[in-house]
Amino acid sequence: IRAIYNSAIKEDIYVPVKNPFSLYRIPSTKRNKKKALTKEKIMAIRNLKYETNSSIWHTKNYLLSMFNCRGMNLIDLAKLQVKNITENRIHYGRSKTGDSLSVRITEELAEILDYYLKNKGQNDFIFPIGYDGSPESFTKYRSDRRLVNKLLKKIADDAGIEERMTSYYMRHSWATIAKHL
Repeated sequence: IRAIYNSAIKEDIYVPVKNPFSLYRIPSTKRNKKKALTKEKIMAIRNLKYETNSSIWHTKNYLLSMFNCRGMNLIDLAKLQVKNITENRIHYGRSKTGDSLSVRITEELAEILDYYLKNKGQNDFIFPIGYDGSPESFTKYRSDRRLVNKLLKKIADDAGIEERMTSYYMRHSWATIAKHL
C-alpha cells in the first residue's frame, strides 16, 4: 500500500496533507537459514546403499530425482506420469504456479527412471506416490509425504547430515549448488 501511495505522490497524482507512512517503519525480521545441502552432502546421500524396493530406498530415489529435476517439489514428482517424458526430457507443470517446465534427464535420473518405468503405460504415474489431484488421492499423498519426511531423517543420519532435512531441502540445494557452479 505504501508503494502505491508513494508512487501516486511521485507522479503528482496525489498531494498529501499529512503522510501516514512518514513515521511508520517496517520492522526488520530475522532471515531464515537457507535449507540447502552442500555438494559433499548430496554425494553422501548418493553413496548410501539400501535394500532395493524398501521404503527408504524409494525415498532416496525421490530425493535424487527431485535434485536432478532442478529441485522439483515432492508434489510435482508425485504427479509425474510416463507421458511427461519425451525425447530425454521431463515436461511438467509446477503445481504451485502452473508454470510449464522442461528438465533434461541426467544420467543419474535415467538410471532411477529405468527401475520405475518398467511395465508402465503412458498414463501411469512414474513413482509409487502418484497423485492425480483428487481429494481421495491427496489423503494418500499426505500420508506418503509424512513417511518420506520421516525417512529423510534416517537418510540424513546415515549420510552424516546434521540438518533436520525435509524434501524441500532438495529444491534449495539444487539452486544453491547451481548458483555456486
